[in-house]
Amino acid sequence: MRFAFFKVGELQGSLRHVNALFEYLKGKGVEFREIELDPQNVQKAVQELQEFRPIFTMDVNATGIIVGEQEGKKVPIYDLFGFVHFSLFTEEPLLHFPNLYGLDQNRNMIGIVTDIKYVDSLRTLGIDNITYVTPFLDFSVFPEPPPEKDIDIAFLGPVMDPQIVLSKVQENLPENIMPVFVETGEYMFRNPEVHVLTALNYILSLFNPQVQQDFENWRKENPEAYMRLLNDISIYATMRKRWYLLNFLEGINLKVVGEVQGELKEDHEQIKVNSYEELLEIYGRSYLTVMSFPHTVPTGIGFTPLEVAAMGSAPMIDFRGTLTGFLTPDQEVITYMPLDRADIEEKILYYLDNLEEAKGIGERARNAVVERYRVDDRADFLLNMMRDIVRQAEQAVQQAQGGEKQEEIKDQG
Repeated sequence: MRFAFFKVGELQGSLRHVNALFEYLKGKGVEFREIELDPQNVQKAVQELQEFRPIFTMDVNATGIIVGEQEGKKVPIYDLFGFVHFSLFTEEPLLHFPNLYGLDQNRNMIGIVTDIKYVDSLRTLGIDNITYVTPFLDFSVFPEPPPEKDIDIAFLGPVMDPQIVLSKVQENLPENIMPVFVETGEYMFRNPEVHVLTALNYILSLFNPQVQQDFENWRKENPEAYMRLLNDISIYATMRKRWYLLNFLEGINLKVVGEVQGELKEDHEQIKVNSYEELLEIYGRSYLTVMSFPHTVPTGIGFTPLEVAAMGSAPMIDFRGTLTGFLTPDQEVITYMPLDRADIEEKILYYLDNLEEAKGIGERARNAVVERYRVDDRADFLLNMMRDIVRQAEQAVQQAQGGEKQEEIKDQG
């Protein structure tokens, strides 16, 4: 079984875990080839594809989709050549809409999502064949956590003053569309598990008919700008939520990890990160890592909390209804209600006074992800899917051949 991966540059950050998937498949006898896709020389990748003749291909977040033309229409190469293409979405598909937008068909593509709500996004982009896998980790990328920790609480960024987001959006968005943007973002801030498409449709229904019509006209005339609007709303709601947390946690020495745009409180300190390795090191040095889920991860666990846990830091994340299916609250993860100041402050102060207890949660979290978030069962799921597709194709060919023989017998008769 021949399987090719379209690679666009080196896999960075959490995408590195995908390499473990390929190693596992190779160990199961899959004939694997990595095809470097250079946007400046796509023909080279097409030629290598024709030489290798894979049955299946794959990319990450739709970055490896090659588009051809048939009868004046844009058609992806997997439909032109007739192989099956998997796209593994480790992030919100709407963030990568330019890779999928405007294609006339996607018969042979299967989207593999790591968050169940990504299904809504993919269907909006014209992808209907979709399946789900939980995130997985390549444990070879993690160093051994240090024996001693020197950071009490890390707060994971990036963080940005939401007013900066608003200012940037206002530069490009028509004035009559801005109220829809703001109200949808605020609604998502108050409802952290809602998907942006659901939120927008709900908020739009509350405006008067003229605003609704104006928005619909703008959307039809500016389809790509509409896609960017969806992403900007999610970014605004995420930064609104994170800035809210930072603003009332003054007086606590938080180490804010990553990019910061805006004025931090006096007691907060930014830790700049220059590499993925440095980020993992900070996790390992921290008793507790506070995270606020981005709205681009509507329901699933996401890769980041698992990486935090893998480095032995107690993950502290906003509670969502699906969380208990991934990690056990108070045992393997600390949860907080995202808008409940008293709940957040109480828990942070408690664990500051009980750092060894936080360390114990980090150790149990590490054991949990090592046991439950390995690549094995996800790769087996993909392998079985490929085998089923091959089997169905072979049966279809046999049935077609049987039908032809029946026609021959009738003709002879």
